[in-house]
Amino acid sequence: MRRQLPPLNALKAFEAAARRLSFTDAADELNVTQGAISRQIKTLEDYYQIQLFERQHRGLTLTDSGKKLLPVLSDVFDRVHAISEDLTGTSEELTIKVFPSFAVRWLIPRLSQFQTQEPDINIRLTTAWHAVDFDRETFDAGIVHSHCMPTDVHTTAITNEWMTPVCSPLLLDKLSNPKDPNSLNEVMLLHCSSTAKSEAKGTSENEYREWAQWGQEAQAKLLNTNSGEAFDTTDSALQAAAMGYGVALGDLMMIEDDLASGRLVMPFPDLVSLIGRYYIASPNNKANKPALRKFRQWLLSVTENIVANNPILKELESHPNRLHTPEPESAL
Repeated sequence: MRRQLPPLNALKAFEAAARRLSFTDAADELNVTQGAISRQIKTLEDYYQIQLFERQHRGLTLTDSGKKLLPVLSDVFDRVHAISEDLTGTSEELTIKVFPSFAVRWLIPRLSQFQTQEPDINIRLTTAWHAVDFDRETFDAGIVHSHCMPTDVHTTAITNEWMTPVCSPLLLDKLSNPKDPNSLNEVMLLHCSSTAKSEAKGTSENEYREWAQWGQEAQAKLLNTNSGEAFDTTDSALQAAAMGYGVALGDLMMIEDDLASGRLVMPFPDLVSLIGRYYIASPNNKANKPALRKFRQWLLSVTENIVANNPILKELESHPNRLHTPEPESAL
């Protein structure tokens, strides 16, 4: 039976405009004029005899009909793209949005391993302070922190964030009682206060949440965790700590090289707090993309290998009572 399909160019224009909620952005993506997008949308609305967008003063919103159509089209176009790459033998591309410190300290140093393992998959990384927003951005996936998780997406936990104070060896020598966590009042506390994390917390009183949690769990009742200097990335805070400026909280997954080289030391190696987790998140309609599944599995294997070869992490991960109840992997 002959299929009755609407104009394919109109469907493509609608999918781009609906995904971005902007005719202008859709025009840029498809390399056409805004007027061309408007005409294609009108063609599609005339074909269905329904309205797909609500044109409001502050911008576009989808009607109920538009909301039904968008995920179907996005899934179809993704599938066509994937099979086209398979048939032509071209490399598959993954676009990933990542927080800067995670990219610099965890992902990028290991990414060559994945490229060697999967030479036909090209990774395009974008680093930004703000967590990925799949309603407005076209990334295949994002690596996000548990305190700023997107909603209604597929997520898989990559790694726990075990944090402990770290500083330069010279700064450690300045502490009057290096075995007492309260002695950190004698030096500068260095905080990470990125826009992404601050927005996720929502209140200024929780600005220095990580240090507050560590201080409470370490029973450092005299430690003023609201004092110190704030940096926009964890990496900046750790660099400052290595230069002797103060004491930062370091994620054991991200400071292995610093500890091995002696640039950083842990004053209290037995006082480690589980601050959060990092996840890989993706839209549900992209979660089974073959390249993404391979990338996700590789991330998990890297974490497993790091833990297996790090005695401190191995000990921490082997005690379930030290962990929060793990969230199950979300269903597709």
